[in-house]
Amino acid sequence: MKKILLLFTGIIFINSSLFSLEADSILKDLSAEQMTVLSRDGEITRYFFQKEDLAYIFDSSFSQIINRSIGTLDPTIGVESLFLYKTDKEYSVLELYNILLSISTMKGIEYYSQSRKKMRTLFTDSYVMRSKEDKGRVPDFTVTDPLKEISFYADQTDKTFGENIYKTEYKSDGTSIWIQMSNETPMKYKFIKMVNPGDISINVAVRKIDEGLLFYGVTGVHTFSFLGLERAKKESFYNRMKALYGWFTNRLR
Repeated sequence: MKKILLLFTGIIFINSSLFSLEADSILKDLSAEQMTVLSRDGEITRYFFQKEDLAYIFDSSFSQIINRSIGTLDPTIGVESLFLYKTDKEYSVLELYNILLSISTMKGIEYYSQSRKKMRTLFTDSYVMRSKEDKGRVPDFTVTDPLKEISFYADQTDKTFGENIYKTEYKSDGTSIWIQMSNETPMKYKFIKMVNPGDISINVAVRKIDEGLLFYGVTGVHTFSFLGLERAKKESFYNRMKALYGWFTNRLR
């Protein structure tokens, strides 16, 4: 019995030592198994189909706001992912902020389509709009102050859901960066209306830790029920987040 207890204690010690004390403190809601998978695979992901507390979000000044933004939707589809990008390079919050602001560079990013068994373009277009009423293109925003808040409207066209306009907001507390996007237009799949305006909340949070960078993403969607189509398309929302993570890490220098 003592040997079993010692072995179990050793496993806990090994798992908890995978991350620094800083990372442990902001990932305190993750189990030892989840921490192990995150360190080993660089990702943990889950789906949910009703209102519930988020499970993988790292602790920040934005975590409760993100939780509320998803919960108030009463989601019928949700996907939550936490990625770990391991790197020894130091990135400033300002540098990361401006990378995340480069909306136009999302055009042409790809994802792996499980149904087609090949890479496929996600966004065929992506740009900052002049205003909510004017779809004219303007250059991507850049900031010189990492605490500056930015909001704008973005037009994105993807292969699955067509063209959509998003209200986009960026905030930073000097340590973490938070992005929230909500749809201003109905979302359709092959001319079938799936989502009303305002019924999608896409949240991304990024933070530097000793082991590298944490990239957290959650999408909550309140959809119409249409013969199970809404659940069948859940991977499309995961593919979008996975592609955003790939786009972000590819932009790192």
